[in-house]
This record gives sequence, structure tokens and C-alpha cells, in this order.
Amino acid sequence: MYTPARAKEDRKRKGSTSPFQIQTDLLLATGVKSCNLKKSKLHQSSITTFMSENIEPNTSYEYLETTMSDTEPQISDNPESSTPLSSTPVPDEAFTRTLNAVTLELSRAFRTPEVQNAIRPMITLILREEIDKFTAPLRKEINDLKYEISSVTLQLNGMLNERCDDLEQYGRRNCIRISGIAETPNEVVENKVIEVLKKVIPAITPSDIENSHRVGKPIMGNPKKVIVRLSSYKTKVIIMRGKKVVNSAEDPIYINEDLTRYRAHIFKHTRKSFKSNLINGCWTRDGKIFIRERKPDGTDGSIKRILSIVQIPGYKPTPEELLHFNLSQNIQSEPEATAV
Repeated sequence: MYTPARAKEDRKRKGSTSPFQIQTDLLLATGVKSCNLKKSKLHQSSITTFMSENIEPNTSYEYLETTMSDTEPQISDNPESSTPLSSTPVPDEAFTRTLNAVTLELSRAFRTPEVQNAIRPMITLILREEIDKFTAPLRKEINDLKYEISSVTLQLNGMLNERCDDLEQYGRRNCIRISGIAETPNEVVENKVIEVLKKVIPAITPSDIENSHRVGKPIMGNPKKVIVRLSSYKTKVIIMRGKKVVNSAEDPIYINEDLTRYRAHIFKHTRKSFKSNLINGCWTRDGKIFIRERKPDGTDGSIKRILSIVQIPGYKPTPEELLHFNLSQNIQSEPEATAV
């Protein structure tokens, strides 16, 4: 440590033992060590002038040395033997003036670009750490709220889509789709439909059909499908129960319920699962899709209603499909359901 005694020896070697000069060197050394600057940056002349104006000329160096050494805190390796802060001697007026001089010069030094550039990274790091401590809980809370909002949004969107799909399916309650009816030029679709449905209901008349027309495009040379809107729901139920008599090896015609695009997509994959012998049966009733599970020994299992494509045995869902399914309801067992 740069003490008054050391400062006095340095001045003796340089040819000057002025108390003010020695004390100035001591203050400069303290400021240089604190700020890591050159002495020229601390305005030595300003401290010398200040001390000359505020310290009496008859003040001896021994007085200043005694004051500085008495008030300088002693650091001990033993914490128990350290002098409490309250027992530190109060500096006298001369020391206070000297300390004020150092404080003034340090405040001037901190205004220089060199000092500001030197301490800016350290202050930035400290402020950043304190800001991070303060904002970390807020960021966590914001992220939790974002996740909760996203989950709620997905649930609401799923519920809204289900409700819209239910309403659309209800609008198709009296509709059926017939595939396999051959197309001919200038055909009357209604007459062909009545001819097919008479195999199920011989007494059917044109008044039982509100509307019928072809939809879609021909697939692999097959004719377009025909949508038929029946005048009553009871007529539709009778047709769906006896639809198997329509199909024949010579003229394959299939009658199915008119499903929404979403439910038709699900039913398509259930039929693939049935063809792969993963389930023992699949069908629809009033727009609802059912499967009969297959036991390990190949016998019939329980009947399940399929609400999502994720539930189909053998189907490999995408992560997005799994997410939407986890936010919705699981498979519902309906043991009372029977095949149509």
C-alpha cells in the first residue's frame, strides 16, 4: 500500500520533501489505483492548488502522516480481531479537506471519456444482471400465459370446428350417396336412382326424392357419385338397413350416408384398417362412425365410436393431429351401438 512514509522516501529521492507535494503524491496514488489511470489524468496541479488553499502552511508533514496512518483502516486476516466500523476514529478537519479534494478529482476523472469507456462494460453487466433478476419472473409468467392462451385457442377452435361439422352433418341427415350408377348422355339421374332404390323399397316413388344429382369427378374410370336427398328420414333409415341387396358382383353399386368432408376422410381410413384386418368391421349411422375392434385371436371385440383419425387402429398420426386429439376427448365406448 502506498503510505505517507513511502511517499516521503520517494520525494527524498527526487529532491523534494514538501508535505503538500508528498500528500499530493499519496492522493494521486490512491486515485490511480482506484481508477486504473495515469497520474496525468487526475490533474495533479488541481489537487496541489486545492491543498495549498485549504491546509494551513504551518501544518507539518508529521501531522498529516500521523492523521493518515491513524485513520487508515487496518485489514486483518482474523475476522474476530477486526475493528468494528463504529470504533473507527473520526478524521479531523485536515483529513476531511484532503478527502474532499480526492473526491473532487475523482468526480472530474469520471467525466472523462477514457474513464467512462473503461467502466461502461462493467456497469452494463451489473445493470443487465439486475434487470434479468427483476424480469425473469415476468418472462416466465408471460410464457405461461402464452402457452395457456394457445391451449385455450386450440380447444376453442377444435370445439368450433366440431360444432360446425355437427351442424353440417345434421343438414345431410336425409341424404345418401350412391356410387356405381353408370353415366349416359342426356341421362335423367332421378330415374336411375329410383330404379336402384326399388331393389330396397319396391314402393318408392318420385315424391320420396326431393333432389338428386352427380358430384365430384370420375375416379379411375368409375362414374361420378350421386347425392340423393330423400323427403323423409324414415325412408333413409329403411334404405340404409337394406342397402346390401343393391350390391351385386355384376353391377357393383354402393349406398352410403352422405358425410361431411372431415368425416368422409376418417371413414376412408377406417375402411383401410378393415381391409388390413386390424378391425372386424366399420360403418356409419346418422353421420357417426363406428368400428368393431379385433381381439388377438381374431374374434369380434367391443364397438367403439371414432371421433378422430388418431383413434383408427394402424393409422400413424402426425404431431399436429396428436396435439388436437389430446386437447379434445378420448374414444367413447358405446356398447349399445349396433351395426346398421
